[in-house]
Amino acid sequence: MGERALAIDIGGTKIAAAVVDADGALRGAVRRPVPVVSGPSGAEQVFAAVWDCAYESLLAAGVGIGELAGVGCGCAGPMRWPAGEVSPLNIPAWRDFPLRERLRELVDDAPVLVHNDGIALAAGEHWAGVARGVHNLLAVTVSTGVGGGLILAGQLLHGGWGNAGHIGHLTVAADGPPCPCGGQGCLEVMAAGPHTVRRALAAGWVPPAGQPADGRVLAACAAAGNQTARRELARSGSAVGAGMAAATNLLDLDAAVVAGGFAQSGPIFWDAMRAGFDRHAGLAFSRRLRILRSADPDRVPLWGAAAFVLVPDRYGWSG
Repeated sequence: MGERALAIDIGGTKIAAAVVDADGALRGAVRRPVPVVSGPSGAEQVFAAVWDCAYESLLAAGVGIGELAGVGCGCAGPMRWPAGEVSPLNIPAWRDFPLRERLRELVDDAPVLVHNDGIALAAGEHWAGVARGVHNLLAVTVSTGVGGGLILAGQLLHGGWGNAGHIGHLTVAADGPPCPCGGQGCLEVMAAGPHTVRRALAAGWVPPAGQPADGRVLAACAAAGNQTARRELARSGSAVGAGMAAATNLLDLDAAVVAGGFAQSGPIFWDAMRAGFDRHAGLAFSRRLRILRSADPDRVPLWGAAAFVLVPDRYGWSG
């Protein structure tokens, strides 16, 4: 087997795949939308799209399955780990779908490792992204949901059920709104794109004619000066800052890296996030946390998925 892996990234709306070499170089990168399907055949249609994307990547890279060290996959959750049985919230056709086993059937029993996409983010930033060399790292993604992963003492932390670093369900507002997870005032319900948009709509924000009411449009309206959009985007950033302060107060982190749609939205979100962090990070060791922006959000999840296979001593696992 060669020193390269097939990396797959499955989000709520997109599938990406690439062959990743041991030095982090990507070859044959392919991206396509997750099919919107329903009915009994929906699960197989989604899997067919995943495998078509992966196989197209192998063809584009000129790499055969027998040349792979293995397959790494980051997928939106929740999931049963390490079994790799996935139930992504935004892919309703997949409920307890045996993704890892189905991929193994197609790659001649090459090693296949499937983990949460937030965990892949942490591994990718640490292995080949902006957080190379960081000893203790929190990775946070703020998008349709809020997820994350942890590197502690240079090693990817999995947790007992594969959910270590899932900062989205850290409580940041004890009297905040109920969260779909069953909790209250979670970071996700305070900061994720759809929740932020709902708050803005309830407060009177109206997207421009012909444009959807989504996080991207909300951020654009905030940048253009809409006060309601600015207030709700800032509230999201402030909540993320509070969550990062709580995490580093507990774990004594060196750095946090932030990715996702809102991470690309500009200074309104970032200024509020830093202010929220400063407000809650009162201890000297917490205030030293470096907050980084993901430099290559399209590549990082693929780097992380590949790192599961290519760097098993830091990012891999058995089972």
